[in-house]
Amino acid sequence: MTKLIGLDVGYGFVKVTDGRTGYSFPSVVGEGHNKPTFNVLSDELSVVDDLKIGIGGELFFVGKSAIRHSKFAHRDLSYTRAISDDLETLFFSALSPYCTEPVNRFRVITGLPVERMHLASDLAERVKGEKLITIYSEGSPHEVKIDIDEVEVVPQPLGTYWAVHLNTLGQITNTLEGRVGIIDVGFRTTDLAAIEDSEYIPEKSKTVPLGLVTAYGDIASYLATTYGLEKESYDLDNIVIKGRINVAGETIDITEVINSAFEKLAINILVTVNSNWKTTDFDKLILSGGGGQSVSTYILPQLSQAQLTNDPITANCRGYLAWANRYWGSLKE
Repeated sequence: MTKLIGLDVGYGFVKVTDGRTGYSFPSVVGEGHNKPTFNVLSDELSVVDDLKIGIGGELFFVGKSAIRHSKFAHRDLSYTRAISDDLETLFFSALSPYCTEPVNRFRVITGLPVERMHLASDLAERVKGEKLITIYSEGSPHEVKIDIDEVEVVPQPLGTYWAVHLNTLGQITNTLEGRVGIIDVGFRTTDLAAIEDSEYIPEKSKTVPLGLVTAYGDIASYLATTYGLEKESYDLDNIVIKGRINVAGETIDITEVINSAFEKLAINILVTVNSNWKTTDFDKLILSGGGGQSVSTYILPQLSQAQLTNDPITANCRGYLAWANRYWGSLKE
């Protein structure tokens, strides 16, 4: 049976769902090893909290396990993400929890920033076809084959639009009339997508280099200047979520620093939105993405017709799955 998957390989986090289960993990890849690790809470870990995968004779830790166990770990923020095979590693790692058979067939909807759609065919070619991978479950390796026969690459924020207007089966649940703007604030970029009467309008859509990483830069500078702490972007994820940092055993609240960084990011996003769109022309503006959730407090009061979408972090991948069911639903075997 072919499984339909919605997969959002973001710069910050990977989000994936088949409609029954969904997962999210940091977009971090590190060198793998087979040294024993021990965790008294292993029974409580999600499958993606302990990702180790073998591809093409190489072994990788992915996500949280890369941050914990890899001597060299990184989050690729390059424009094309073509410097290494990290994109493929993240892609196949996201599919690994759904590999329940020796041969696993998939059709995948995924996305790119709106002004990087010229890379769509390259992305599809990088992941299509058969791939033999090794999955490590509780330390034990087993080989499975992933066969991706179809990959549809769409402008990233359309996932949010579909998540709002389609159900998981791809059926229309809300009216599609009027002009809708999606403001999708991701980790590295913000996408502005215009949709008129259900049709995506590329000429009125734009990608700008603003995202959570912009605010992270301010926070990292503060930590380096104030405490002499050098932090990678993936080290900041939990710090930002918790609003505090431990220094020499002391817990320090940095909520004000984080809020200030997000407020500055929000101002930049608002300037960008108003520079590219006459916002009063839009019947609805939908704020989405992990960054959208972080800046919503500052942006929503400035845009009267704006709303934060439900579960903004996973909205795109849920919408991709809805589109997969609409696009391929009749082809499921």
